[in-house]
Amino acid sequence: MKNNINIRFLAFIAILVSFSSCQKVISIDLNSSDPRYIVEGNITDQPGPYHVKITKSVNFDQSNVFPAVTGASVIITDTVAGVIDTLTESAAGDYTTSKLQGTPGHFYTLTIKSNNKVITSYGLMPQPISLDSMYAEPSPFGGDPVVVPVFTDPETQGNYYQFIDYRNDTPNTEIFILDDKFVNGQTNRQPLQGRGGDDGKLKPGDHVRVDLLCIDSAVYKYYATLDQLTNSNSATPANPLSNFTGGALGYFSVHTVSTKSLIIR
Repeated sequence: MKNNINIRFLAFIAILVSFSSCQKVISIDLNSSDPRYIVEGNITDQPGPYHVKITKSVNFDQSNVFPAVTGASVIITDTVAGVIDTLTESAAGDYTTSKLQGTPGHFYTLTIKSNNKVITSYGLMPQPISLDSMYAEPSPFGGDPVVVPVFTDPETQGNYYQFIDYRNDTPNTEIFILDDKFVNGQTNRQPLQGRGGDDGKLKPGDHVRVDLLCIDSAVYKYYATLDQLTNSNSATPANPLSNFTGGALGYFSVHTVSTKSLIIR
C-alpha cells in the first residue's frame, strides 16, 4: 500500500527521526477552531537518543506554520527494564531522551503534560525481522528502475511493516506499508513503486537505501487511515487514527529497523 503524501499540512509529522528521518504529514480537520497538539515520537532498536516533537495545529485561515509546544513535561518509561527517562527540550518543541535504549519485546509508555493537558500513548516493540536482500529491476509500469526489498515474514500472523527508501540520502515522499494478512510466512518481494515526478526517478549511479520498519498494529492503522483519507474524494476533512489519549494528533511509534543499500546500475 502506498500513500502519496499531501504536504499541505504538517503532521506529526514534521518528522523526524533519523532512523527514518523521513518527514511525514497528517491531514488536519480544517473546521477545528481549538488548536490541537500534534505529537510525533519514535523509539527504535537503533542507538539513541530518540525524539518526541510537539507542535500545535492552526486554523485553516492562518499561516501554515505550526507553533512548537515548549516547556512540556515529557516522560518515556521502559516498563520491562524499569527505566524512566525525563526528556530534555533540545530545541523548541523537540524533546530528547538520555537513558533509553530501544529493545525488542519491551513495552514503552509516553506521557506528556502541558498547559493542563495530559497526553499518553504506549507501544510494544516487535521482534526484529531483517531484510534478506535487495535488488533493482525495471518497473512494469514504465521501465524505470524500481527497488525490490526481500524479506521473509514469520509463521506467526500479525506482523506489520513500513518501508522508507532514500535516493542519495533524500527520502521518498511516499509511504509504503504492508501487513501479513495474505502473505503470512512467505518471502516478500513487493517493489517500492513511485517516487513522484521525473526528479524522483532512479538513475544509474544513484545510491538507494531502504529501511524496513517492524511497526505495531496501532501505527499501521494510523498510516492505513492516512492513506485512505489522502486518496478520498470526500469534502469533509478528517484526521488519521491516532494512538494517543488526550485528544492529540499524530503517533508514537516503537519499532525495529533493518537496512539494505545498493547502487543503481
